[in-house]
Amino acid sequence: MATYRIDLKKLMKITGRFLRRHDVPEHFSKSKNEKYTLHQQLVLFILYCLLDLPIDLFGEWIGLMDLSGIGLDSKPHYSTMWRAWRRFSPRFLRKLVKASGRGGRDKCIALDPTHMEITRPSIAYCKRTKRNPAQEPNRKTTIATGTRSLRIVDAIMHKDSHRHGLDDFEEMAGEWIKGKTIVADTEFDAEERFHGIVLSFGGKGVAPLRHKNIQIWRTNGARRKQLRRRWPGRSYRRRPMAETLNSMLKRGMSAFLRGRTVWQQARHFYAKCLAHNMIMRCQE
Repeated sequence: MATYRIDLKKLMKITGRFLRRHDVPEHFSKSKNEKYTLHQQLVLFILYCLLDLPIDLFGEWIGLMDLSGIGLDSKPHYSTMWRAWRRFSPRFLRKLVKASGRGGRDKCIALDPTHMEITRPSIAYCKRTKRNPAQEPNRKTTIATGTRSLRIVDAIMHKDSHRHGLDDFEEMAGEWIKGKTIVADTEFDAEERFHGIVLSFGGKGVAPLRHKNIQIWRTNGARRKQLRRRWPGRSYRRRPMAETLNSMLKRGMSAFLRGRTVWQQARHFYAKCLAHNMIMRCQE
């Protein structure tokens, strides 16, 4: 909570307005007979990610909060919320993340892979069992960050923690690249799999070349030769904003993903990204 400072009533109001404007269905079923609507459950899920509490403690916290801003007079039980949240698929939440990331005045978008924890053993336990905390299982994610608005334009997570960032970028690439400068670290130095894809969508890619002391005529790729001739330092200096966003996400809502399966962990990850975008919209 130290990273994000926001009025929770304003957050609930803006989230509800966003869901209505983007035609998100208000009910799970066609009969529309639910006591708590899909919009209300999404707002509660965002608050759950922001507070980062166990579900039973979050249920007690909800009982003390004024939820009239989203039309809730009676407070749902924590088991009711948990059953409703299980119906949100990672694909659905990722669509909301991409929709909430649009609209910023970003001319530069930074890519940065980062790892999220799926286990949280104590230091004392690791010492007793002779385990290295740095080698605990994790999930590798790739996040595209708007360097001016600090919104998450797109994000992706897979089971393989050793998956290369270029594999994620090929899946993430879309119309959000058009007219933008895409900056990334040395991991994305590839003519076809990075620069070629960016150019095909109407953007420009900037990534440091792996080998510095190589002649231009020995450099492969037209775009990589351009970068070696004239390095766009002004654009690349925006790349650390991706590190800033990763730090905000992990310090504000923890680096731990709740859930036993990859599906559950992906749902929690995309919900955190959606919560971050809603907070950024509140601060504009």
